[in-house]
Amino acid sequence: MKSLLSRIESKKIDKAAAMLKVLAHPKRLAIVDLLGKEEKMTVTEIYKYLDLPQAIASQHLITLKDKGVLSSFKVGTKIYYSLSIPKLIDVIDCLEECCIDI
Repeated sequence: MKSLLSRIESKKIDKAAAMLKVLAHPKRLAIVDLLGKEEKMTVTEIYKYLDLPQAIASQHLITLKDKGVLSSFKVGTKIYYSLSIPKLIDVIDCLEECCIDI
């Protein structure tokens, strides 16, 4: 059996590790989970749904976007966010399943 490091180029492993690192925050996991269920959402929709202060939600959204987890686009005055990699919702599903017995 080949190791992960021999199956996947190191650049891709580094990017995956960076994404997992940025996801290692409960609020960010909640944002990814929410955006996995909705195609796109505005900052306002996200912070209201998650009951977060707007500044905190914005900070997390920027961090997730900077690490390539989210993408955004502007329509008028509204900024919409969505998952850059929709398969990331599988990470949330896996964590949910793994935490059942904890």
